[in-house]
Amino acid sequence: MGIFEFTVGQPPMTYLVSAINNNKYKVIEMLFTQNKTLMATAFLACTAQTVIADAADRVASSESTSRRMLEEVVVSAQKVEQSSQDVPISLTAVSGDFMREVGATGLQDIAPYIPNVRFSSDTDPALAQINIRGFGSNPLNSAFDSSVGFVQDEVFFNRPSYYNEAMFDIARVEVLRGPQGTLFGKNTIAGVFNVTTKGPTEELAADFRINKTDPDEVSYEAGVGGMVTDWFGVRVAAQDISRDGQLHNQFLNRQDDEHEQNAQRLKLLFLPSENISVELMGVTSETSANYWGLQLMNLDEGTSAFLENYDPDIEGDPYNFKGSYDQSGFLDKTSDTLSMKTDWDIGPVGVLNNLNMVLVLADTELTIDSLVDLDTSPADLAALAVVSDYEQQSAELRFTGTADSLFGIGAGVEFVLGAYVFDSRFSQRTQITAGSDFGAYLTTDDALQLVSGQTSVSSGGLLGGLNLAGIGLISDITGAVIGEDYLQLDYLLNVDAQAIFAQMTWALTEQLIVTPGIRFSREHKVADASGKGVCQTAALGTPCLMELALSAEDYDERGLSRKETDVSPKLSLQYYLNSDTNVFLTYARGYKSGGFNASSFGGEDLGFEPEEAATIEAGFKGEFFDNTLRLNAAVYQTQFDNLQVLAFNGAFFDVTNAASAISRGLEMDFMWLTPFEPLSIAGSLGLLDAKYDSYPNAPAPVTSGLNANQDLSGKRIAFAPEQSASITPTLTLPIFGLAMRASVDYLYQGNQFTDGDLDPNSYLEGFSQISARISLGSWDQRWALTLGGSNLTDEKVLNQVLDTVFFPGSYNARQKSGRKVFASLSFAW
Repeated sequence: MGIFEFTVGQPPMTYLVSAINNNKYKVIEMLFTQNKTLMATAFLACTAQTVIADAADRVASSESTSRRMLEEVVVSAQKVEQSSQDVPISLTAVSGDFMREVGATGLQDIAPYIPNVRFSSDTDPALAQINIRGFGSNPLNSAFDSSVGFVQDEVFFNRPSYYNEAMFDIARVEVLRGPQGTLFGKNTIAGVFNVTTKGPTEELAADFRINKTDPDEVSYEAGVGGMVTDWFGVRVAAQDISRDGQLHNQFLNRQDDEHEQNAQRLKLLFLPSENISVELMGVTSETSANYWGLQLMNLDEGTSAFLENYDPDIEGDPYNFKGSYDQSGFLDKTSDTLSMKTDWDIGPVGVLNNLNMVLVLADTELTIDSLVDLDTSPADLAALAVVSDYEQQSAELRFTGTADSLFGIGAGVEFVLGAYVFDSRFSQRTQITAGSDFGAYLTTDDALQLVSGQTSVSSGGLLGGLNLAGIGLISDITGAVIGEDYLQLDYLLNVDAQAIFAQMTWALTEQLIVTPGIRFSREHKVADASGKGVCQTAALGTPCLMELALSAEDYDERGLSRKETDVSPKLSLQYYLNSDTNVFLTYARGYKSGGFNASSFGGEDLGFEPEEAATIEAGFKGEFFDNTLRLNAAVYQTQFDNLQVLAFNGAFFDVTNAASAISRGLEMDFMWLTPFEPLSIAGSLGLLDAKYDSYPNAPAPVTSGLNANQDLSGKRIAFAPEQSASITPTLTLPIFGLAMRASVDYLYQGNQFTDGDLDPNSYLEGFSQISARISLGSWDQRWALTLGGSNLTDEKVLNQVLDTVFFPGSYNARQKSGRKVFASLSFAW
């Protein structure tokens, strides 16, 4: 199987390649046979032209020669800083400089440049779904731990919402594909985003950037810091983003994805001695948004007739950036993080040439308060209010060191040995409240279909035969009679976990290196979960209408408990063909912990089991032509067992273990400083074949009836584009003593399903987008003025299509951002 990966380095990018087992030729042949036209085009294009970072950033010139060279890309993917070319795993590293160059304000903006990585939304400030190699966790049920780990400044964050936090003052982002359980622990079963921000520098340094985007969006980012004395340094950074959004709510006459975010970070560096450093960091972020940016799609005749009573212009076109909600939805999110990192260079100890100790302590809190229009329509049917609070404390102690050999064998040893402790508390209250038009809704066929589970009924709804002509009167009467009527779900989860881990890099010879690793983990979860209907009619023995409509039942489960232990091993073999080229073969295992459903309507089957994955990948990393071409590639195969999946329950998604799956693929990336000195070319390519190995009782599309099942064994997995590619040529030329840099990005993402039941309505064709930038500034990048844009051809693309709650057979769609153009001005000194 094959995989090619693309790496964006410190100032620039880098690229990595990995190849896999004895079946690699068979798998590659299979992938290319299935997709030969696109594959041939993409591959030839990749080897012909690409660029992602400017030439100046990637060039290291010697004083005695004008020969250009690629800069080394330093990463911390193995808990120590080393060249990305020496890491025997499939990774991509994106520099902060590149993020600023393309106008990126979050991780979602760089995902298109990374093979086999997909973000579900580029506008949602809370519900981030990230898939690597086809696997990720749907955030619509908060019981799900993330399949893709998020680490920032050596702190692991266990909630997916942290992915949407402000990304500013970034030094680099490393994307590690495949299970990373040995060094990063649980919930990294699909991969890891490892983010490093800037710290105090030896000399005073500052940078500032303002970015103005049309449609209306303005962002500011600034950072300043340095060593104040020989023993004390500081860096302060901040970001402010204000966006009007592109989705217009015609009912409320407002932009429903309007978004404001501001964040600040303070780093204090203390050097009490020559070999000890202590870094204190505090980060705070606040986000507010109109919420939640969905559009109705494929409205049937009956649904349209009902909704036209509230908005005569209602329609189901998901590509026009128009919605119609009666509820003024909002989201307020705040996060605060404190951390301390102590680094002690102990020095030589016994047979060790050097020993280093690192201790990382962290405390973080995340609160989210949201209200959304659950029916996403102009009728006042139901409002969904969710309030959650998350707290986490963690500590990691690790030792690293080197020795000349292991028991006198080999040419050198490096090791990492550590322990990790984690404790978290998560609480959430969810309320689904009936609106003033809910009684009128009960006269519709949609209501009867929702309750009966049949999608072909037609008998005048639950209230039977009432004419829509009197819909306004019905709303007035039933609204007064129903009064307050809501379903309330409460969820509390406490987690404590401990782990010890070790990894050793052992050079058996100067060319052959073996890297074994292992992690022992223990986790204990305790949860309370309850649901109840609250209404004025309950005293009369009449069921609450919202509870009835959603087929919910009262339940109260306390002290739910589960204990898990896990062993995650890793083994890599790496062989250096020469000083610039190596091949590797890696086996790794990871797991994602089990838990308890946070959105159950009936309290049944609350628990779900842990998910496990084992991967094998083979790779190649090389630099050629006097270090002007860097080419990295890999092939892989990953087997998932006890796959955690979501089944639509009428309003949310229940978590179950229902499947095993297998993912095979190929990734490639490269960077080339061409013989034509002004031109640099970079690119990436990903091929993905992710399928359910066994999934006999999968949820069926709503057209088969609510709660119907189907067999998806052998079928594709949702959110798994078959191909992804990026090509970026960059041209750097002198103009009047200044540097002019021009780049064009061609970005492609293949066809895919965006709902777990593989509903044909959720199928998205492959699409391509073009972005471009031109900048003028000083050669040392002290200042630059940039004009650019993304999706310049204004491609109409959907990010996701999901079933609606109250209108069976209709859908909610989220549209990707349309054309954007921007101007930015940056200064650095």
